[in-house]
Amino acid sequence: MPESNSGKPEAGKADRAALRAAIDTADREVLRLLADRRRLGEALGALKAGEQSPVRDVEREQDVIARAVEAGDALGLDANFVERLFQLIIDDSLRRQRAGLDARAHDRMLSEARVAYLGGPGSYSHFAVHSHFAGRYSGVVPDIKRDYAGIFRAVADGEADYGFVPIENTGTGGIVEVYDLLRDTALKIAGEHHQRIEHAVLGKASDLGPIRIIYGHAQALRQAQRWLNAHPEVRQIPVSSTTRALERALDEGPSAAAIAGPEAAGLFGLNVIEPTISDVPGNQTRFVALARAPEPASALLPCKTSLVFITSDESGSLVDALDGFRMEGVNLTKLESRPVADAPWEQLFFLDLEGHQDDPAVSRALERLAENAKSVRNLGCYGSDRLKPAQRPA
Repeated sequence: MPESNSGKPEAGKADRAALRAAIDTADREVLRLLADRRRLGEALGALKAGEQSPVRDVEREQDVIARAVEAGDALGLDANFVERLFQLIIDDSLRRQRAGLDARAHDRMLSEARVAYLGGPGSYSHFAVHSHFAGRYSGVVPDIKRDYAGIFRAVADGEADYGFVPIENTGTGGIVEVYDLLRDTALKIAGEHHQRIEHAVLGKASDLGPIRIIYGHAQALRQAQRWLNAHPEVRQIPVSSTTRALERALDEGPSAAAIAGPEAAGLFGLNVIEPTISDVPGNQTRFVALARAPEPASALLPCKTSLVFITSDESGSLVDALDGFRMEGVNLTKLESRPVADAPWEQLFFLDLEGHQDDPAVSRALERLAENAKSVRNLGCYGSDRLKPAQRPA
């Protein structure tokens, strides 16, 4: 009897090991098929570019999802799971196809892009930069800066091909310093990237017990105020970048921690003490890539166009200026006001719209805007990073 009982755990371990090995084999096959599908999508994108066909075909996407749901149902897979999975696959394919047609620095011979951004390894900008430029260039040469003004200067002076800056966050809104720098620069927006921000507490400690100091970039501290207010025993210290926060947590031992993304823990040998402390679930930061004189994005892409304008002093001028967009059916995704330097009570406006600058409806709306504004400056035309996912027909 004891021998039989002692054999059961060993048999169970062997069964688990065999099943896990089979799962690992299945996972590798899934990844191989996903890589094959990505390559086929890129080949299709090149073909569509040669034929001057739009990158996006919503009806085709809906058909792909509907057929996948039907096939999945026959295999016993949940329809919602299959739909979400194929929306992710299609989004990845669209991102890869857009990469070659988006606005980019004038020198198309670049194999690697030198990119100026805030922070360093482990920062949110670090992960966003590498994600955005993947597929556009063979690699990224980082040019790390201590402040936003340094990023703008590096691109304006030719030290970097691109600058990469956060411009707004879903929790805290627009980043005022970046908007003010955009107002006064000749640089243009060459692309956008939305990065999901997952604030976590990282440190050498295994739990919160010994932590008395927490370091973070000012934006990160602002976006985790509820958690920080619930832990008054932890002193908050703002630092110049997330990378610096991670370095301080690493150097100062278990009593110190950093606010950073959980994926940064492996880079610095730190523990994820609290995996999520963001005030806003699903928090995202929108980054923009800046260049000196980027070529506009292809009209084959779903695009955005960004502007800055100053209205006239006449009553109702802002309403009149914007009415052209309503008349032409052009959707506005952003309207941000800022005071005009040396002109008390006057306002300038940053505006993002859906559409290519050469689209006839957009052109007519821009003409109406120019008629009712003191000045209008085009900040760039570039591929839209966020596309509404195709839904399978009801």
